[in-house]
Amino acid sequence: MDRKDGACLAITVLVVDDSAFMRQLIKQMLESDQEIQVVGVATDGVDALKKVDFFQPQVITLDLEMPRMDGLLFLAELMKKQPLPVVVVSSLAVEGGEKTFKALELGAVDFITKPVSKPSKDLWQIQDELIQKVRAAAQVRPELIKKLPSSTGVESAFFSEEFTTGIVAIGASTGGPRALHYILANLPADFPWGIIIAQHMPREFVSGFASRLNSLSPLTVKVAEGGEEILPGRVLVAPPGLQTGVVKRGNKAIIKLEKSDALYRPSVDYLFSSVADTYKDQSIGALLTGMGADGAYGLKIMREAGSITIAEAEETCVIYGMPRAAVEIGAVIYKLPFTEIPDRICSLLKDNWLRKK
Repeated sequence: MDRKDGACLAITVLVVDDSAFMRQLIKQMLESDQEIQVVGVATDGVDALKKVDFFQPQVITLDLEMPRMDGLLFLAELMKKQPLPVVVVSSLAVEGGEKTFKALELGAVDFITKPVSKPSKDLWQIQDELIQKVRAAAQVRPELIKKLPSSTGVESAFFSEEFTTGIVAIGASTGGPRALHYILANLPADFPWGIIIAQHMPREFVSGFASRLNSLSPLTVKVAEGGEEILPGRVLVAPPGLQTGVVKRGNKAIIKLEKSDALYRPSVDYLFSSVADTYKDQSIGALLTGMGADGAYGLKIMREAGSITIAEAEETCVIYGMPRAAVEIGAVIYKLPFTEIPDRICSLLKDNWLRKK
């Protein structure tokens, strides 16, 4: 749809929020970008379903706490009826965080911290991030937006032989939480290597994200701490605002946290590079969906060090940016849909070349 000024073909957006003030504020923020046009607003899920039919937007911004039909019920109906890219605008409340992760599992492609609902200059601090995420969502293919596949129900009694000490390092951005949910839910409880994750995410949600994964996976998942040892079957999520790497201390591998002014904190490149230095060929690197190129060069360093490297295939990526960049520079051995990554990791660990001789 062309903008009224005829300047360009716009990204059309439907804003769904029960607060009249927030509806207007989000509209103003988005339309400060000449390539975005808010074609309609809705007060709740019931209203939104009608307006999706009428306006046919490319992207929806969605509040979760609404009367009549809340955001989660709306998402479930939308995904059955007409899947579209949805960016959740969530509060900082613990309950809101839990609902945000549920929304991602239902098919939302991204989320942003919702500011307090009162006039303030602080509210405008989310403008650039909101615009960026809406623009990214407009690139998502609708056929990829669907409810997360069910877990296959992995049995334990997986590893009965002695294995070398190793690590699986995973990097992700937009679309990563739902892929990580599936991958960790489909690894066995007796998984013999440590796992470390760098996920681009607002700092307020990282602790809740780790707790959510812990409740859904047979493995223990927690936020990484400086000096913490990498242990078999433990999943560590990189904390926000710092660079997370691994280093050797005697016969142990531990977490090293560093301050940084880099764009991404945690950076997947930083994590992967440290894994290559510390674990060499006793490591697997997996780069999942996300915008940009963070992780591509780190994955190449891992491959050059002898690691097995995996990139999520385009067919399941919400945003095929980071994996594409890795493929283009020759960093990737296996290109796999995220639904095949858990089995492949387990198969690789069963191969003789990864066993302790």
